[in-house]
Amino acid sequence: MNISELLKSQAEKYGDKPFLFFDDEQMSYGHFDETVGRFANGLTSLGMKKGDMVAIMLPNSPAFLISWMGVNRIGAIEVPINTNFKQGEVEYILRHSEASAIILSQDGYELFSKIETTALPHLKHKIILGGNHQPKGATPYSQLLEHPSEFRGPMISEEDPAVCIYTSGTTDRPKGVLNSHGSWVLTGQAYAHTAGISPDDRVMTPNPLFHANAQVYATMGSLCAGASLVLLKRFSASQIIEQSRRYGANKMILVQAVVPWVWERPFRDDDAVNPVGTMIAGNVPKEIYYDFEKRFGLKIQTIYSLTEAVMGIMGPRKAEKRKPGGVGVPMEHPNGSITNSIKIVDEQGNENPPGQEGEIIIRNPAVMLKYLKNPEATGSTKKNGWIYTGDIGRQDRDGYFFFVGRKKEVIRRRGELISPSEIEAVVNRHPKVLESAAIGVPSPLGEGEEEIKLFVRLKPGAKVAEGDIVSWCKQNLAEFKTPKHVEFRDDFPRSAIGRIQKSVLKDSTKPASHK
Repeated sequence: MNISELLKSQAEKYGDKPFLFFDDEQMSYGHFDETVGRFANGLTSLGMKKGDMVAIMLPNSPAFLISWMGVNRIGAIEVPINTNFKQGEVEYILRHSEASAIILSQDGYELFSKIETTALPHLKHKIILGGNHQPKGATPYSQLLEHPSEFRGPMISEEDPAVCIYTSGTTDRPKGVLNSHGSWVLTGQAYAHTAGISPDDRVMTPNPLFHANAQVYATMGSLCAGASLVLLKRFSASQIIEQSRRYGANKMILVQAVVPWVWERPFRDDDAVNPVGTMIAGNVPKEIYYDFEKRFGLKIQTIYSLTEAVMGIMGPRKAEKRKPGGVGVPMEHPNGSITNSIKIVDEQGNENPPGQEGEIIIRNPAVMLKYLKNPEATGSTKKNGWIYTGDIGRQDRDGYFFFVGRKKEVIRRRGELISPSEIEAVVNRHPKVLESAAIGVPSPLGEGEEEIKLFVRLKPGAKVAEGDIVSWCKQNLAEFKTPKHVEFRDDFPRSAIGRIQKSVLKDSTKPASHK
C-alpha cells in the first residue's frame, strides 16, 4: 500500500472522526483527504508529475501535512527542508535534489529570495503560503486548493520513492536519504502496533514535520491506527503537560534531547494530573527514568532509529519488560511475516555475543532505498540489505539493546575506545550541571590519538570551577576517561530537534594546547 491509498482507506473508514488537532483548528479524516485531493489537482495543474522532487519548507501546520500528502498523491517525492536552515543550506538541497517546486511560507520566502535562482534550472514553481503580498512569479498556496477533490493519479508502487530527507552532515555535505512509500507505511504500522496506539488515542508531538520522527511515527503511526494527531507548533517544556490536558492527548512523542528540559521545569503539585499514559522518546537517562514516570504519572517507552532505518528499536509493548538505560527490542510489525532483524557486529561484520559492544546494523523491508546521487555512500551504509548505522551498542542475554555511542564520535585515548555518552552521563549527574558534550581533540601522542574535551552548560545561577568538574569525573570514571580540557558554555549549537551538534563544536575548537 502507498501513502495515498492508506489515507483514502482510512478516510473512508473514519469519515468525520478528527484526524488532526492544531491550535484551535480541527480536521476530520474525510475533510483532510478531500483537501489533499484538491491540492494534488492543484499541483498537476502546474505541470507537476510522478517522480518530480517537491521541496517543502514550512513550519508545523496543517498546510505542511496537506502539502506532503498531496505531493505523494501525484507520485512526486517530498523533500522537507529544515526551516532553520540558512541560504546556502537551502540552496544546496534545492540544487542537489533538482527540485521542480518549493512550497514555503512568507517568512521562508524572505530567505529564498536571496538565492540566485539561475543556479537552480530545475526549479519551476514557488508556492507561497499566506501573506497579503504574493511575490512576482509565485503561486498562492490557496490557489491550489480551488480544484476538485476527486483525483485520478498514476499507479504508485509501495517501492516508489516518497520522501528524500537530507541528514545533517558531519564531515561532508548532507546526504539525501531516499525512502519509499512502503517504508513509511510499514513503519507507521509497526510503530502503532509496538506503541499500542488505537483508534481511541490522541497522539501529540511538538517534533518538526521536516524531520522523519514526526512524519513516520506521530503522523503515520496515527494514520495507520486511525487515531487523532495533535500537532504542536513547537516544543515548550513549560507548556507541554498543559497542552496534553488541553487536547486530551494520551500518547506523547518527544525527542531524547528535550526530556531533561521537561524534567528541569519547576515542580508542580499537579504534574501527574494529565491524560498522558505513555511518553515515547529516545534513550531517557536511567538516572531520572523511574522518577520521571512517577512525577508525571506516565510510562516511558524508548526508541532508537535513524532516517536510513526508521523501523528500528523500541521499548517492549509491556511496560514491565522495559529496562531503564536501554533502548529496547526490534520494533514489531503486526504482520508476523514482516521481520525486523537487528544485530551487534564487529569490524568484520560478524555478530557479537551478548554483552560485547559493536556496531548496530538493521535489516527490514523499511530501510532506505539509497542516498540520492551517492552510490559510494549507499554502498558503504547499505550492505546486502543491512543498514550499518555507525552507532555502537550492545545486546544483553534477554535480547535488549543498549545504545553506547556514535561510532564517529567514539574517542580513542591511550589505546582505549571511549564513549562520549558515558562521560556525559556522569557529568550530567553533577548537581550544578544542566548538560554537557564530550568530544575528542588532537593529542600530541600522534595520529589517531585524542584527548577529551568537555563542554559544560551549568544550571541557572550555578558556579563551579573547571577543576571541580575534573575532580567529579575522576571520582566517577577511570583515569583514561577523565577530560583534560573543560569549557563552559551558555548554550550549545543544536539541530532542529534539539540535539547538540558536536560537529559544530569540533569545528569551533582550536587544536588543544598541551603542557
